[in-house]
Amino acid sequence: MLGTVRHAYRSLYLIGELEIVTTTICWPDWKLLNKPMKNKFLPFLIVSAIFLSACMSDSGSPSQTSNNNTGSSTVTPTRTPTSPTVTPTPTPTTAPTSLAVASPPATVNTSAWLRIPMHYRLLLGKPHIWGETGGNQGLNVRSYAASGSSSLSLASTAGLIRGQLISYRGRNSQYYSAQIQSISNNNLQLTTPLQQDVFVGTNAWNFYKDGSHPNRIGSYAIADFAIRRVGWSRLNQGKHVLLGDSWFSQNDIFQRLRQRLPAANFSNKGVGGNTAGNLLSRFNGDVAWQNPNYVWILTGTNDYWQDVGAVTYKNNMRQLINRVRGLGATPIVFDSSVGPLNYGSDTKTRLSRSYVTAVDQLAGEN
Repeated sequence: MLGTVRHAYRSLYLIGELEIVTTTICWPDWKLLNKPMKNKFLPFLIVSAIFLSACMSDSGSPSQTSNNNTGSSTVTPTRTPTSPTVTPTPTPTTAPTSLAVASPPATVNTSAWLRIPMHYRLLLGKPHIWGETGGNQGLNVRSYAASGSSSLSLASTAGLIRGQLISYRGRNSQYYSAQIQSISNNNLQLTTPLQQDVFVGTNAWNFYKDGSHPNRIGSYAIADFAIRRVGWSRLNQGKHVLLGDSWFSQNDIFQRLRQRLPAANFSNKGVGGNTAGNLLSRFNGDVAWQNPNYVWILTGTNDYWQDVGAVTYKNNMRQLINRVRGLGATPIVFDSSVGPLNYGSDTKTRLSRSYVTAVDQLAGEN
């Protein structure tokens, strides 16, 4: 109570007849309270002192120190936690140009063309060899050969020569190619491993019919290779036009495609003796009006026999591809066949390889 009174007198001024100067009162100054004063003012002064003390306590700052019977504690303001600010992602007012347009039907792909790397992958870069047996020569497999094996045992190797290309039928009833590396005691050593198991029986053949064409089984191997490359489910639908030379016109590739892809519709527009330039000149009359989904382009053999330069071949192929794409169809482009040695010269071989390079360059343009 004395502390409260003492604190209150700091702000007192003269009241009535009491003359007390408004100064800070320390404990030595407590004697001022003993001065004579009229008794009627004493209760008033006490009540005023208590009132002033209460007002001064209420006006203190939030950080002041308060005393209680449990000890002292410092009261500090509490910060209210806030959620982190999230900046919204701006929404473009126009669609970005990189967004893809709606996909066309599965049977049409207007944004690309498909390539069948026949020259090096199926034909293994090997042409017909002078002296090898032509036509269709059936080869009787004497013992089972597992996939991955590099040898094939035959009942007879008569008519076969080292380096030539052969065909074989695998466990899955599809046709493949292989090259003979060496022949010993009716056993063929191959340059590449077998891609499928081969059963006993007539399940192997020579590949070329003559210096410029595959035989019937060789053509089946070409068709099967193309289907494996592109995909059976993709090709087994829609309208297909075969645009090419005698590799198409002799009908074996055409017949095998029809057999393997029964849900697709095929039109064979192969013409013997045609070059890429010839295909281009008859495109509207043989292809455009059919409104195809796929156009198969196979040329090159007559181009190298007629000494068509690689630049001309490339320009003609580019135009053919663009014509097909202009129809909303997908081009399926075969690499050129392999030019054979001609009187000991590899000129045709090298020219055919330059056509493959030309197609490589066209692929890089897309």
